[in-house]
This record gives sequence, C-alpha cells and structure tokens, in this order.
Amino acid sequence: MAYTVFARKYRPQTFEDLVGQEHVARTLRNAIASDRVAHAFLFTGVRGVGKTTSARLLAKCLCCEQGPTATPCNVCPPCVDITASVDVDVQEIDGASNNGVDDVRRLQESLPYRPQRDRFKIVIVDEVHMLSTGAFNAFLKTLEEPPPHVKFIFATTESHKVPVTIRSRCQRYDFRLIPQAVVAQAVRRILDTEGVEADDAAVNLVANEAAGSMRDALTLLDQIVAFGDGKLVGAEVAQTLGIAARESLFAVVDAALTGDGAAVLRALHVLAEQGVDTGHLSRQLVQLLRDLVVLRVASDVDELLDFVDAERERARALAEKVSVLELQRVFAAVSKLVDDVAVSSQPMRVLEMGLVRVATRPPLEEVSTLLARLAAVQKALSDWDGGGRGPLGGGADTTRGAGSDPRGGGGRGARAAELASAAEPARAAEPVRAAEPARAAEPARAAEPARAAEPAGAPQELSASVARQAVAVGAAPAGSPPASVEGSTGDSPPRPQNAAPPQPAPAAAPRRSALAAALAYADRAGEPSAERNPAPVAGPASAPQASTQEDAAAPQGPPGEPAGAATAPGQATLRRSTFIEWEKLVDRLEHASPALAGALEEAVPRLVNADRIVLAFHTDFTRSLVEQGRATLLAAAESHFGARPELQLEQLSGAEGATQSLASVSASRRDAAKNKRKHEALAHPMVLEAFDIFPDARGKAFVRFEA
Repeated sequence: MAYTVFARKYRPQTFEDLVGQEHVARTLRNAIASDRVAHAFLFTGVRGVGKTTSARLLAKCLCCEQGPTATPCNVCPPCVDITASVDVDVQEIDGASNNGVDDVRRLQESLPYRPQRDRFKIVIVDEVHMLSTGAFNAFLKTLEEPPPHVKFIFATTESHKVPVTIRSRCQRYDFRLIPQAVVAQAVRRILDTEGVEADDAAVNLVANEAAGSMRDALTLLDQIVAFGDGKLVGAEVAQTLGIAARESLFAVVDAALTGDGAAVLRALHVLAEQGVDTGHLSRQLVQLLRDLVVLRVASDVDELLDFVDAERERARALAEKVSVLELQRVFAAVSKLVDDVAVSSQPMRVLEMGLVRVATRPPLEEVSTLLARLAAVQKALSDWDGGGRGPLGGGADTTRGAGSDPRGGGGRGARAAELASAAEPARAAEPVRAAEPARAAEPARAAEPARAAEPAGAPQELSASVARQAVAVGAAPAGSPPASVEGSTGDSPPRPQNAAPPQPAPAAAPRRSALAAALAYADRAGEPSAERNPAPVAGPASAPQASTQEDAAAPQGPPGEPAGAATAPGQATLRRSTFIEWEKLVDRLEHASPALAGALEEAVPRLVNADRIVLAFHTDFTRSLVEQGRATLLAAAESHFGARPELQLEQLSGAEGATQSLASVSASRRDAAKNKRKHEALAHPMVLEAFDIFPDARGKAFVRFEA
C-alpha cells in the first residue's frame, strides 16, 4: 500500500478538527444550522492554513445524507467520495491550469443541470487569482445569479489579485496564521498517535519553522520522523532542517549582549560550517531578541512566548544581564541586519560584522545624566562670560584668543581676548620706532607722521604698521647698526634695570637679530611691566596708548566722530563704557533671538545706558530688522540695566562710515590675530636660518608679508 504523508493522513474531517481557524468553523456551522448558506464564498489566507480543507468540509456538510448538517457523518457515499475527491457533483478546479474563457464557459454549460446524486452542485476553484481577466468577466453574471442548486467556493493566497467585482459577490473568510503553540500541540498529538518519542525542543523547532502553516509543519514532521528513526532530539532536528539549534542562538545573543566580539565570531563560524542558512539565522536572532524584550517588560508572558521550560529560565537570566533599553537597541540593530543580509552577495560576512558592531557598541547613558552635563557646561560658559572670571567679567584670563570661538573667531564670548591681541602689536610698535636710527631716506621714517595719526582703536591698521616697522628693521643694510629693543628676546624674563646692556648681535646676521628682537617684544608687549611701556617718541599727533584690554578693545573716539579724530580722555572713557555695555547687551540676546543679535552686531552704538540707547545703522534693512525686534531688545535691556531705557534708531551719514560696530571690531580682531601669527612665523628661528641660507627668499617673503 502506498504511503500517505501526514498532511493528507491527518487532514481534518470535521470542523471540530480544524486547527487554528475557529472563527471560520463557527461561522460556517451557524450558517448551516440556520439555513443561511450563501451561494459564493471566498476563502483567503497563506498556504497550508486550511482553505481547501474547509471548502471540502463545507461541501460534505451540505451534501451529507444526514444534512445539511454542521457535523457530517463521513460514512455516507457523498462524504466518502468528497473526502477522496471523486464526487461527481463536487468539482475541484485548479485555477492555474484552467484559467481561460473557454474553461469557464464549459463549466457554465454544466451548471443549469441538476446534480446527479448530491443535494447541491458545488464548484471549488483553487488559486482563483490565477484566472485571466476574460475568465473573471465570464464568471460575473453566473456568480451573481447562479441556479439555486449551485454553490461556488473560491480559495486564494492572494486576494488582492481577485477583481473587486468578484469579491463583492462572495462572502469572504480570512484564514489566519496558526499560533505556534497550537501547531506544537497538534504536532505532539500526531507524534503520540504515531508512537514517536520527541523532546520539547524538537516539537518547538517544527512548530516554529512552520511559520503558522499546519501543512508545512506536517511536511517537516514527515522529514524529521524519517531521520530520527523513532526518536527526535532538538539538536538533531535543527541539523536535519539546516537551521541553527537553540543552544547556538543563545550563544550568539549572549556574546553580543555582553560585548564579546570574539565569541560572536566563533559561534557564527560553527554555524557556517553546519551549512545554516544566513538569512534564516538572522531572522531567528531577531525572534530570540524579541522574546528577551518581552521577558523584561511583561509579567505574564506564557501566551506571548514559545520557550520550553528549560529555555525559559536561560532566556530570563540572559535578559537580566542588560537593561530593557539595551535590549531594544540590540534588537533594532539586528533587525536591520536582516535586510542587509537579504540583499548582500556575502551574507555571512555582513552578519558577522553587524553582530561584532553590536557587541562593541558604546554604552548608553541616561538622558537625565546627559541633560545634567549639558546644564553644567552651560553654567560654566555663563560664568566664564559674565561671572568675573572670563574676559567679559573683567578677569585677566586672555587665553581665549581670536580663534577660540566655535563660529570662526568672530563670537562675542572671546571678544575681549581678541581685542587684547589686537592691541599687542600697537604697543610693540612704539619702542621699535623709538630705537630706529635717523635715516631720512627710509620709507618707514617717511611714513612716521601718518602712523602717528592713526587712532589707537583701529587694531587692523596698527597691526599693518607694526609689520612695516618690523620689515624695515629686518631689511636694514648689513653695515647699519642693529636696532636696540628694551627688554630681552624670546620667552626670557625682562632684563633688570641694573643689568648689563645686551651685547649687539654678530655682524654676520644683523637683520635677523633686529627682526627677532622686535617681534619677540611684540609677543611680550601685553605683559604688565614698566619697561615695556616706554614713552612714545615725539611726533606729530601721537596717539595715546591703551592701558588696559578694554582700552585697546573699545573704539577711542566719541560717538559719531570719524575714527581718526582726536578724542579727549573723558570722551574716550565714555566711548569705551558704551561699547562694553553694548557688547554685554547683545550677548544676552544671542540665544534668545539670534536673528536680532545678528542685526545688532551691524549697529553702531552711540549711547548705551539705563536711560537711553542710541543706535546708528549703515543700511535701512538692518534698521528695519531691529525695529521689528524693538520689544525684545528693550526687554533684554531692562533685564540688564534694571530699568527700561528709551530706544532711538538713527541713520549714519557718509562722514561716519569709519565708526565701528561689533561686526567691524570682530573683523579687526581676526586681522590683528592673523598679522600676529605672521610676525611669529617670520621670527621663527628655522625661518630666519632659512633666510641666511637663501638670501634671495628674504625679500620675497617680506614683500608677500606686506601685501
């Protein structure tokens, strides 16, 4: 006798035997009992969930000699013939091979005739979505108004391919995926009936690999029963099916969660040697990680998990090793690997590197911890800018130079330090000029009156004058005496007054010594020392030197005057105070209203105090932006001064073009810092040594420096 596979041998013969589709069985039984059976049905669902079986059960219920009944006898001729698929009045048609218009027409020609033996003539069309468009159209009229003795039952795995005109004429029943636990129970019953021993791990593997399909489960069961020879063990079943054993899955996940990349690679290597399908392995890992998350977040998890008793305890211990957030993070990474593995030409390598990346992931930190750190950083920055320890607070810290601002050196947080750097070349220029020999033909001496008239508040122009003076000193003829600069060179401390005068530089390199001395003095000009603040040489309209960082930073002239105009001491102090207060006020608005703060940087502050704020603008556009933010500006001023001042906006005339704003001062600071770096580069010992070796390069370098 021919062998009958489990999928046919254990096919349900009544609705009570139908596994996992109780909603369909109940509806059909009630319809038969109440004589409300429709003329057309559409059964849809994935493969192996009982669509064709249910169609045959419905046919037996309608044609049984004891019926119509919800429980067919399975012994009468109609029931026996329908079970064997040989009933003359129940036609089973394969839609894939009988999908033409002519096939449908031949079927329709037989429908008007009464059934030969049974109560109804029943047409079962399997894979009905394979019918052609013409065949569907030929079915429409007959399907809408069939003869009273005809019933249509359509089955399909792709209901979306069935035209809506067909679906609207049928009662639709959606067959669900069968839960893994239900499949496992059915597999266990069949194994007991067959007298085959099997552990829970083997049964669970079969149920899990079935993926909700009872027919797939029985097909796999046929295979492993033949392999096991009367006894099934989980590890052997996994090897037979070409999938990873549960023990191997736990090993991979354990290594990934605990950060052991080497163990991950070793476990994957063993699985690769066993011929495990990589795509299936990645899906198994995702399922196991999902179960671990469920164990951590759900208290009653029996119906949500598919672990056997031995696996449940191990899974719980594994889930407790890391936090829920870490589990979710690993799950997200591995689930993405499923797609990467599916499209890769080397799936195992992709899986290996992906799991190593998961194993070497950096640790997560609580959001509250990060927020606390951010708050501490913000407080530290606030204290630095306004708490008395940084440049804006009046401290002596000048380490935050022009390049320290993250926005490229133009930010207001490092403005005072940049202004101090801009003032250093100005202080260094005076002693260099005082020590120069009287050379009437020198271009630097000829330009002395123009330099003396430069205002102390123009860092960019002063830096350029210092560059010209240093070049003039360094380019002196070889026979001329070297310029003497008060103080010492380099980083050495200043020479005491009672010390012996410095020896002149060797005649072989007078230009290098003079240039190095001048530039070294410029580097140290910002240090507080009476020796480094000599009286300026007498000259026409000599500009007063800035005595502090704020003196060097703030424009020296009174509000509204050109930059080159003479300024009384009281007016200069008032101008510096206005500029500093304005800088602090704009700094308050930087985070509250960045757009308004950007417009205010272009404004020229004429007067800034608790009673009145007078601002002048070069363009009407900037002025209109500030006018729109008037309320915000006044609110910040009230918070800063403790009183709400009056705001007046003016337009700058052509004669006031040289008046400085925060933006222009920031540009001057950057230029001054750039010039200082040029000084340092030219004064470097290696550069000077190169000039001695290549004399022709000295003049070219100085020309480029001046340019």
